[in-house]
Amino acid sequence: MASRGKKTGRPAPPREPRRPRRSARARELSELESFTLGLVWQLGPCSPYEIRRHMKGSPSTQWSASAGAIYPLMRRLEKGGMVESRPARTGRRTRREYTISPAGEEALRRWIGPPLPREAVSVTYDPLRSRARFLGAATPTQRRAWLRDAEAALDQVAEMVRAWQTEYGGENPYLSLVTRNGELETEARRRWIGEMAQKLG
Repeated sequence: MASRGKKTGRPAPPREPRRPRRSARARELSELESFTLGLVWQLGPCSPYEIRRHMKGSPSTQWSASAGAIYPLMRRLEKGGMVESRPARTGRRTRREYTISPAGEEALRRWIGPPLPREAVSVTYDPLRSRARFLGAATPTQRRAWLRDAEAALDQVAEMVRAWQTEYGGENPYLSLVTRNGELETEARRRWIGEMAQKLG
């Protein structure tokens, strides 16, 4: 029997059924979640700390390696069935090691593509280029200092990419080719800064 409203005596309207919370399996994974899933696949049984260390060591600053991002992310992936974890001892300490699940491998293959989403093949995000767009607002002295800074910083990035290639390039042909992309991109950015320096005096 339907319940009666207190004031009107009419049947209360039916309640909306609660929508189940969407798990990682039911929703589209974010770029960071998908990339982290790939790292779990690539690194083998690994802890969130190892994933963070790998991201922090990369010449790219695209991914957040903060504990505040990675640990909750790993819990979401596990809750969604993308990864599985087990306790593992390291000396006196116990940590959780993660491996990718069959559902996680399927999600990883979907993310890799095809089809490739438009954001995966757009012009590379470059905060340096974003700042260069507004150099007209800077003083001539500031512009010259900016260009010198950019050249020096890109030289450091190039050195980091070479070190990364030396450490990881030999053992994985895919990672070596990805690092080569970083080398070519850094060279192109360095040439671009050189052209700016010439045109802006």
